[in-house]
Amino acid sequence: MRLFESLDAILVAALLLLVVARKLKLPYPTLLAAAGLGFAALPIAPDIHVEPDLALALFIAPALLHAAYHTSPRGLRRMWFPLLALAVVAVIVTTAAVTLAGVAVGGLSLAAAFVLGAIVAPPDAAASEAVLSEVGIPRRGMLLLQGESLLNDATALLLFGLALALATHSDTPATPWVLAAAVPGGILFGAVSAWGYLRVVPLFSGTLGSSLADFAITFAIWLLAERFHVSPVLAVVAFGMIVSTWRPMEQPARDRIQTSAVWSAAILVLNAVAFMLMGLQARDILSRLTGEERLPAIGFSLVVLATVLLSRLVWVFAVRAVEAGIVRRSKPSWLPTPAPWSASLILGWSGMRGLVTLAAAFAVPASVTGRDLIVLAAFTVVIGTLVIQGLTLGWLIRRLNVGEDGKLANAVGRARRTLIDAGLEALGDQRDDAANALRVRYGAAGHVVAHADDPQAPSEFDELHLRVLARQRCTLNHMRAHGEVPEDVYRRLLEELDWSEVEARSFAENELRPS
Repeated sequence: MRLFESLDAILVAALLLLVVARKLKLPYPTLLAAAGLGFAALPIAPDIHVEPDLALALFIAPALLHAAYHTSPRGLRRMWFPLLALAVVAVIVTTAAVTLAGVAVGGLSLAAAFVLGAIVAPPDAAASEAVLSEVGIPRRGMLLLQGESLLNDATALLLFGLALALATHSDTPATPWVLAAAVPGGILFGAVSAWGYLRVVPLFSGTLGSSLADFAITFAIWLLAERFHVSPVLAVVAFGMIVSTWRPMEQPARDRIQTSAVWSAAILVLNAVAFMLMGLQARDILSRLTGEERLPAIGFSLVVLATVLLSRLVWVFAVRAVEAGIVRRSKPSWLPTPAPWSASLILGWSGMRGLVTLAAAFAVPASVTGRDLIVLAAFTVVIGTLVIQGLTLGWLIRRLNVGEDGKLANAVGRARRTLIDAGLEALGDQRDDAANALRVRYGAAGHVVAHADDPQAPSEFDELHLRVLARQRCTLNHMRAHGEVPEDVYRRLLEELDWSEVEARSFAENELRPS
């Protein structure tokens, strides 16, 4: 009962923090981190421990799927060089730098320091977006952060699995040879799962089971991948990217709106619980340290924080210099024009850590030597980056005048014009009252009178509107398939069409049934 009361208190606190964050225009992860420490200091705070294996499945699997569903495969291909540099090489560089600091300063063994490096290496784009959505940055930078968030999680968690195997002297499931086989195996398993899911999920269309199926399948993929000794990280990533590419073409608008809302709420709850658990574990670790051990442990944690901040900045500027050198010499088509140095500074300072780092820290087993120091340093990096970077990133963007470049708005405007033309074309030469009313609505927002017998039934106007929306949806999917609209533009316009369809359909058609 006390555990249930504590979880409810966590959710209520998260709701209040959302209000405070919106009023103060602060990133909510920063407030969650502070609240987690404050919650642990309360005398009524319970002792909650999460099993290491459960932590990865519970926190990381949904976060990976959420990131994969909002990442454009086409965008990844277009920006493969900067993404490779940030999401793979930067993670390796940060892991190596922290590993060196762990051995030289913290006195950890090489394997234990490797575990710490893998834990703190991946930035969390969700934390950065909480700031950037308020201020705005050029579209290319936001796309880079979204793509990096997905791929760097996969890279870091693969390294984390290898590091744990070395630290625990385990032969399975993440020795180098097994890990090499697990990478293609995970991708293949995720692709096969996506193929089966896309054929089964229409059975739950229009029901609450549609959202439930997403969670059940995501956790099932993770757990089965672990049983098969393939990479659960890459399995979930492959599954999410394939499903996000093909499912929107057949998924009913009401289901898509419902699923988006459910997943956003679920990720928020997971973040709130993870930050509160962080505070509780930090309290326990500090209480176990003696007075002589506490200060050196905190000092080492600050060294790790500084290493994480500096390594990302140095690497981002190094990659920017290499890109500039390549463009000056040959201007290859595969390399986008490098962003200004000021934009690179913003990108380098957008390295806040969040849910993945917390979940990986929870997943370190007690048998790893130096676990308390590893977890304390990881928590310090999360809190430090959220506070230092989270509270200064908006100011830095305004100071450097690196705001939104207007490209997204222009792209949305052009694509929207195409959809409006396609919808009007669907009307053809029809000149009855409903068609004329629909033409007026596209220009100045018309009004439809509902059916006399059932005020919530589709009117003639609504039926015609649904026909127009069907043509627009077909046109939008065609534009996406042929690369005529970027993924973020596609999703914005798809959401607009979804809400229009929900408005045009009857209440009975939109109502979600339990089964």
